[in-house]
Amino acid sequence: MMSNDTKINTTHRAQKSKVEILSMDECIARLKLYYGDLPLAKIMRKIGIPNSTYANWRKRGTVTSDQLVVGLINAGISLDWFFSPDKQLNYPTPSQLHLAEAVQSEYQRASERAQVIKAVEAIEPLFRLFNLEKTEDNQALLVETYLARRADHVTASFAIKQVAKALASAQRNMKKPRS
Repeated sequence: MMSNDTKINTTHRAQKSKVEILSMDECIARLKLYYGDLPLAKIMRKIGIPNSTYANWRKRGTVTSDQLVVGLINAGISLDWFFSPDKQLNYPTPSQLHLAEAVQSEYQRASERAQVIKAVEAIEPLFRLFNLEKTEDNQALLVETYLARRADHVTASFAIKQVAKALASAQRNMKKPRS
């Protein structure tokens, strides 16, 4: 007879979700959109889904969400994009999180500092590329654009280059003598 310590009490097992977020076809379509023309077996390997699991999904016509989510996260694929590409989702700011005041304040400052440093590093080459004046206003605009990159499906790189081009064009126009 097994002791109670080694028995698995089935009432305490993690419950599997019965809710289907996306159909099998929708999942495959989104994975194909992300990975392009790679064969499905390679795509599954990239997100860490074993062949047997994928075969079970195909047989049932449904996807096990917990395995898919873990695979997407491990592959670095945005869950927002995968599950809700047409929705504007809210990201809590550190001030919205229920952290102790001292921890929250330090977390917020460190997080903001890291984001701004990353943004400054990303925009720096654009000043040379577009022969753009490195004014405080120009830097602020580009950093602000970089930090707003999650608001839409446009990449930060594309948006920042567009702003830099616009600023460079405006500068050239301001320097031309008027006739």
